[in-house]
Amino acid sequence: MSRFILVATLMAVTVAGCNRFPDNGLQIVANLPPDDGCLLSADQESRLLRGRYDLSYAGADYVIAPLLQSFLISNALEFQGEQGNLQVTNFDITLLLPDGTIPTLPDGLVNPYRVDTSAVLPVSEGGTPSEDVAAAIGIPASYQDALRGLLAGGQSSILLDIRAGGTTAGGFSQRSGPFLWPVDLCEGCLGVVCETADELNETSCLKGQDIWPYCAVIIPPDAT
Repeated sequence: MSRFILVATLMAVTVAGCNRFPDNGLQIVANLPPDDGCLLSADQESRLLRGRYDLSYAGADYVIAPLLQSFLISNALEFQGEQGNLQVTNFDITLLLPDGTIPTLPDGLVNPYRVDTSAVLPVSEGGTPSEDVAAAIGIPASYQDALRGLLAGGQSSILLDIRAGGTTAGGFSQRSGPFLWPVDLCEGCLGVVCETADELNETSCLKGQDIWPYCAVIIPPDAT
């Protein structure tokens, strides 16, 4: 009788163990720029080295597009479906000064804060992590005045401490380690000259940030 009890106990432990995933199974490895068509892909080779946020373009959120990797392996059994597929649904973000300290922000602005996103990463295979891109608002436009205050006070850059979070198909939560993203602050540094308003819309999918310029002045076409 005791033998059958032992076998049943071992089976229960084995099944439970197959549902467990390491806390470091999710990572952020890069921040990606959109291509000329404003599209993002985990397969693209381009990477941003650091961000740039032009605060003179009022009302523009600062957008991030982290490249995510999942190291969770398959644990599917004959009597249990795949539990390791991971849906990432949010980023926890903390605004930091370059020395790693948390700045004092005006009342009403929370820090850290959580933003929504959406990406699904299947289980990794053959030791290679699965990848996907998850775009989100990295800095809401409502923080622009606070950042202008930091810039006026001599802070020309900040750090974003970004941590991705999600849940596996088996119901287990995952939270990545911190990904520190430097963002330079400026006013007017991304301005360029455009000839028409149409060109403004065609050349800028993320206005006022990173490598995507907007038109500071619209010049009418030469009548001649």
